[in-house]
Amino acid sequence: ENGKIEIEFAGQPGVRFDALMILSEGHIRCLGLAILLAKNIAENCPIVIFDDVVNAIDDDHRDGIWRTFFESGLLDGKQVILTSHAEEFLHRIQQELGAERAAQIRRYKFLPHEGEYHLRIDTDPPTKNYVLLAQASVQAEEKRDALRHARAAIESLTDRIWTWMGRRQDGRLELRLAGPRANWELNNKCLKLRGAVARIPNPGEAVLSILSGLDALLHVSGASIEWSYLNGGTHDAQRDHEFDRATVRTIVDAAVAMDGALESLRRS
Repeated sequence: ENGKIEIEFAGQPGVRFDALMILSEGHIRCLGLAILLAKNIAENCPIVIFDDVVNAIDDDHRDGIWRTFFESGLLDGKQVILTSHAEEFLHRIQQELGAERAAQIRRYKFLPHEGEYHLRIDTDPPTKNYVLLAQASVQAEEKRDALRHARAAIESLTDRIWTWMGRRQDGRLELRLAGPRANWELNNKCLKLRGAVARIPNPGEAVLSILSGLDALLHVSGASIEWSYLNGGTHDAQRDHEFDRATVRTIVDAAVAMDGALESLRRS
């Protein structure tokens, strides 16, 4: 307490340096967060407040910060209050938290004034979680919107499944591209990912739920207009046929199942 923060490097054991003289601003902020978080945990504080937490911190460290907050389990059971000007950072968190926890978030959005210089706050901004948005669109009979959000949800969910696999075993997949500048088709990504997940030995209930969700998606014909929309991205091209309500619900339900399975894997 009240002393210098000193660090040493693996290549120079025993030689200490003043951290404030050696580290960049972003690294110093990460170090400060680590110290404050350790103190909060050691003293069993029920609340954690992070004010503009990723200011001056690069993308790689931003990723590590939110994973420490919400994936490591260190803050489970604590009330977390987080403010940030980084809209994409907050958007990413709502996807990675999963629908169950995203639905529990209380959000406030501070809006710019319009000349009156009064504080303007949106106390109930819409969720950014794609699974929740897809569910709401299905319930409102908005099939195109449901597929639009489902595509984004499935992209995010399959990335999370792929990342989870890569941490535990060989995460390489071979994906087919239509051309040198083409993006991979979501259907092909789901197909390859399904094959890789199926090879996991002794799969638990959560892994089986992921397989079930992927199977439900792949059971929908790849030639259907629904998969055409999912593969092609979000756009407002004119279509001659209506989306099938039951198929859209199947796709959204599959996304919900995979989202729930990922949350179970996080807790395990």
